[in-house]
Amino acid sequence: MTERFTLAANVLLSRRLQNLLRIDENVEIDMSYITCAEYQLFIDQRLKADEHRQPDHWTTYRFPSGDAKKPITGVRFSDAKEFCEWLTQQQSAPIFKYRLPTLAEVEEHPVTEKQLGCWCFDGEQRIIAGIEAGQQQTWQQKLDEVLVLYRDLYHNLYQNLYRDLYDELYLVLYRDLDLDLYDDFDLNLYHDLYLNLYHDLYRDLYCVLNCDLNRDLDRVLDRDLYHDLNHVLNRVLNRVLNRVFDRDLYRILDRDLYRDLYSALEGKIKAIEEGKASDFLLLYFPLLPVIVIYHFLSGTYEAISHNKAALNIIKLSRQESEAISRKYLDNFNEIYPLYVYLVLLDERQAGRIPAWESIRIVRERVE
Repeated sequence: MTERFTLAANVLLSRRLQNLLRIDENVEIDMSYITCAEYQLFIDQRLKADEHRQPDHWTTYRFPSGDAKKPITGVRFSDAKEFCEWLTQQQSAPIFKYRLPTLAEVEEHPVTEKQLGCWCFDGEQRIIAGIEAGQQQTWQQKLDEVLVLYRDLYHNLYQNLYRDLYDELYLVLYRDLDLDLYDDFDLNLYHDLYLNLYHDLYRDLYCVLNCDLNRDLDRVLDRDLYHDLNHVLNRVLNRVLNRVFDRDLYRILDRDLYRDLYSALEGKIKAIEEGKASDFLLLYFPLLPVIVIYHFLSGTYEAISHNKAALNIIKLSRQESEAISRKYLDNFNEIYPLYVYLVLLDERQAGRIPAWESIRIVRERVE
């Protein structure tokens, strides 16, 4: 920054601090938002220590040309709070401290600009206040339109999951399991039991008929009947489950999930392939498959927890299935906000969604 700019920005900031609105004998509040030029002074000083405090959607360390007197927007809460601390440190004598306002102070002393909001405290919470409700809803709708996983994952995938899991997977499982068990019991079980049981039974009867008939009957029946039952059941169940899951579950995923997700991401995939992707797109794109997997697994185990037959097959209790579902949901909830934030920054950088987080300051006398 040039010395001329620094001087002009300091004049703007000095005039602001001289025109705060007095709330009471100890507290004064700013009635407009901090400008880009004023915030730039803070950015420049932090840059000297190799610390970056510019808004995340900026492409450089300087505000866009022509925005010097416009409100600073897109500021993180931590940076807004640090800006106030920086202002406090600029005093020659610590008579006052600067801080962010409370929600009550913002609501009692609103600014005329309703397109932006400022960071403030509501008890222990930090929130954005001052934005007109209708405007906030409009921005949220715009964000929802570009959040692929908000529109498609929550609506299509979740809807398809329940529909397919119950209507296709479980129905097919019952149908095929009954059919294959019937076929295999008729064909394999009786055949194996007949060969083995009769072979061993007659052999043992003739060999030890006068010795210990009852003992050998018990031994043969126990050994062969349980052996064949376990053999057939394990083979049939494993084959049926593998076939059902391979054929139906993966077919469903390939058909519905791949179709919906690829359709929504087609433009972004093309941008990456052509080398035209933004930095933010390159950051959040790898998160998508992880988010999808966590969301799908959470929904799957939640659905299974309500189906006794499925619980018996995978040998889990309802509580265990619900616990697994919650674990994957917790993982999803840890990653999803980062995805949303990166998408928002991408949209802001492209100029499709505006930034709205600004700064108002309060000056309070130090006792």
